[in-house]
Amino acid sequence: MDYQYYDEESDYIDVDEEELAAAGGLDYGYGKPLDEEVEDYYLGGGEDEEAAYHNGGLVERLPQILHSCVKPSLLQVLQYMAPMLLLCLVCRLLCLLYARRGHLSQNQFQSLRMAPLHLIHLGCGLTLLHFSVGYRLWLLLLLAVVGYLLLQLLRLGRHGAQLLAMLTIGSQFLYELLIWRNRSDWPQLRGIQMVVNMKLISLGFDLTSGGGGNQLTKGIPNPLAYLGYIYSPATCALGPWVSYGSYSNCLVPRSSWLLSLRRTVANAVLCLLTVTVSNCLAPLLSDLAGGWHFLAMYTDALSVRSSHYFVGFIAQALLVVTDQRLDDARESELLGPLVAQPWRIEWPRSISALVRSWNIPMHEWLKRYIYTPCKTTGRHSRMQGLLAIFCTYLVSSLLHGMDLRIYLVLISLAVFAAGESLLRRHLSSVLNACLSANLCPGAERCRYSNCPSKLGSWASVSGCLVQLANLGFTALAIFHLAYLGVVLMGDSLESGVGTAEEEGFLWHWKQAGYLSHYIGVGTIVLYLFIS
Repeated sequence: MDYQYYDEESDYIDVDEEELAAAGGLDYGYGKPLDEEVEDYYLGGGEDEEAAYHNGGLVERLPQILHSCVKPSLLQVLQYMAPMLLLCLVCRLLCLLYARRGHLSQNQFQSLRMAPLHLIHLGCGLTLLHFSVGYRLWLLLLLAVVGYLLLQLLRLGRHGAQLLAMLTIGSQFLYELLIWRNRSDWPQLRGIQMVVNMKLISLGFDLTSGGGGNQLTKGIPNPLAYLGYIYSPATCALGPWVSYGSYSNCLVPRSSWLLSLRRTVANAVLCLLTVTVSNCLAPLLSDLAGGWHFLAMYTDALSVRSSHYFVGFIAQALLVVTDQRLDDARESELLGPLVAQPWRIEWPRSISALVRSWNIPMHEWLKRYIYTPCKTTGRHSRMQGLLAIFCTYLVSSLLHGMDLRIYLVLISLAVFAAGESLLRRHLSSVLNACLSANLCPGAERCRYSNCPSKLGSWASVSGCLVQLANLGFTALAIFHLAYLGVVLMGDSLESGVGTAEEEGFLWHWKQAGYLSHYIGVGTIVLYLFIS
């Protein structure tokens, strides 16, 4: 997703489709068997069994689903997760053993005594990637070396960091366009390289601005520290992005083993639950939707979202096992560092709140290194905002590679979120009611008189009206979520023989009458009219 900000509220949009094809984003088809067709996967039999399956009800289908979908999905996920968790555990144990033997202190992050810790992270990370991408690991290493050479541009100062960012993002785009566009193995490598590029850019801006913690005060990290940061096992395969300062601060684990075990188990259980929903439950509900097109859109989009949650929970588990923390302060007592917040996505207060919870680390990265620098370079506030939004959208789009669906979803989300945020902010001011796109800060901090937290949610007429209005905006956000998310599905909605395939992914929007787009544009027109 792209990101959208305003002075009073941060309305930030980011759709990470490739991020967890290997890098903190989505792998919509993950968990499905590689050697079978999707139809055979759910049915597991011939034409008679397939007919019986489709003609049966929910109760009749459940045993077949459990046998042919849930069981193989869970087994595949466990086989996928176990080596990754084991390698992260080995990394943590080796780091602890070396730290205790060497009596390392907090101010030794740039000393040679830290080299073995970087080497441990590098070795475990490369081993993990070897299991994931095989011989193609050599290409990733080559690109990492090129990235380290590009870091020498930082000798030019702030302009060197900007040049580094342009070359890094542009090279990924050109690489896909000219060389790897027709290669089936590039999407997974693109996801991994996407996080590498984000780390490179953040390193460049932190070095030239003095940010990134005290670990960057002595200049460019040595090659071993750089490679350890780039290929740390906690983030190299699935992401998310972490800054160099955060990586360095967590080289020596400090959390208790009991806390880490509890959080790892919780994330692993949620991984199994979300992959079951994505692979089995959502397709079943879509098949039962019948002629209800919106319900079919919602359930198919639920499969996309559940796949994203699945990868996010795996990423969180890897962070917990290695005791790696994120730059964002949001951390759950049960789950540890949060990559995504599904509960705020499935029941959103607004589109803006929804998209900020989709991928928290990437939200922080785009805000810190793209939006804020662009916004501070303009002369007029309106031009600053337009330039920052355009640059952030452009960078986010190029990072995600060449996919028209992503670009259309990004543009649509930007329009929908902007219109909703502006309208709700204006209504809040005029009606003195808590209707803004952001979550209510609570009775003591909310500046509006007509606030359900102050009046009681349903105890007064004003509180009821405000609650109903907010519920209406929530329902609208859910509709937008289903409408936009369904085009990211690889499969098609049931609509007759070959219709969706012949007309392309926009068939889903055409069947809905482009209603979501009309509502989004209408929201902006309404705001302009009443303001």
